Amino acid sequence: MTPTGAPPPAAPGKAPKILAAPRRLFWRVYRLARLDLWFPHVPLALAVGFAGMQALLPSIRRYVREYLHLQLNGLFDALHPLDPNVPALILRGVPTTVVGALQIFVAIGLLLRSRLAWIGALVITLAQGAVAVLYNHQPWDSWAVLYIAALFFILSVSGRDFRRSSLAAGTLFALAATLLVLSYGVLGALILGEGFTPPILSLPQAAYFTIVTMSTVGYGDILPKSEDARLFVMSLIVIGITVFATSITAVVGPVVQGRLHRIIEPEGRRRMKRVNHFIIIGTGALAYNTARELLARGESVVVISDKEIEFGDAEVMLGDPTELETLRKAGAEAARAILALSPDDSENAFVILAARELNVDARKVAAVSSRKNLERMRRVQPDMVFAPNVFGGEILAMALTQEKIDGDALVARMLDAGAKPAG
Repeated sequence: MTPTGAPPPAAPGKAPKILAAPRRLFWRVYRLARLDLWFPHVPLALAVGFAGMQALLPSIRRYVREYLHLQLNGLFDALHPLDPNVPALILRGVPTTVVGALQIFVAIGLLLRSRLAWIGALVITLAQGAVAVLYNHQPWDSWAVLYIAALFFILSVSGRDFRRSSLAAGTLFALAATLLVLSYGVLGALILGEGFTPPILSLPQAAYFTIVTMSTVGYGDILPKSEDARLFVMSLIVIGITVFATSITAVVGPVVQGRLHRIIEPEGRRRMKRVNHFIIIGTGALAYNTARELLARGESVVVISDKEIEFGDAEVMLGDPTELETLRKAGAEAARAILALSPDDSENAFVILAARELNVDARKVAAVSSRKNLERMRRVQPDMVFAPNVFGGEILAMALTQEKIDGDALVARMLDAGAKPAG
């Protein structure tokens, strides 16, 4: 019977063999290309930044075409709220421009794998799609809308790659985004002042109307009466709600999540003191059963995995176990043993090499699934090579043919303690 939470055993047949070769090829390319250093956060940051630039460029071109010939005094006169010739830049371009500026802002955070930047990019990309369809009246099948939809989908499925969070960074993002939207609201309200009832003629009135609109309070004492003013208010509401939701998620979310985590999570699953503990790499049945037996003996266990998985009361840490920084975060310097128990022999070898590069005192144990890899594994010099699949069949064959079984010798061969390279 498979233990609760353990991955189901692989089905017999050719499927595991078919999948093994592509998986080994993927991990080889992953390590050779150093994808962990730049993928997927760098391509996503460039994609989000490109979407932001595409939103900014039309307004920049329009500004250059319509207002660059004006002198400074003439430009101020054109922007005056009582001027009947309301600038087309403000009426048509600013909502898209604000969204574009916010996208470039969060793209910088994506380069740092910021969780907050990922949330902001997700929400702002959704807002960009709404502005493009509802405000700029772009067709659903246009390349811009399709690009935004594809970008939103890719961002949605890549959340696990953005896990760096900071309350200070969240607060800074919230303040910067809020100030940007407030500036947009105040400027637009002043320029479109005659489009409201009563007219907005002063900075305090514009600031009051902007805050009331962004908070969705809507007292009704200042109402948009022109079509341009209504379009402006619609864009302010969409962008304001977007920024407000992102800011709340960035600042309040981590605090609430941390408190709920401490309340709901069982005592045994909370982060333990990483001293004299066991580090297990792998998500198969061998790794799960080893963790369960160590926990049953009162030992502390940290499991390193590249995906979310339940491991009983063991602490699960997400990351690439072949990276030195991941092993350091797992407390490899103070661990009793590092157990590379993945079904992939090549990954186990890379884990042992990383542990040896750290020069830690922890005992290094590597599991081997294939007989042809047994000698190769010895060359990376783990303290112990554990090969149950290799010698389990030999023991079964000896038992079935009634050969004499030397238990001590077989256990020594299966554990291969003090493994050294041949020759």
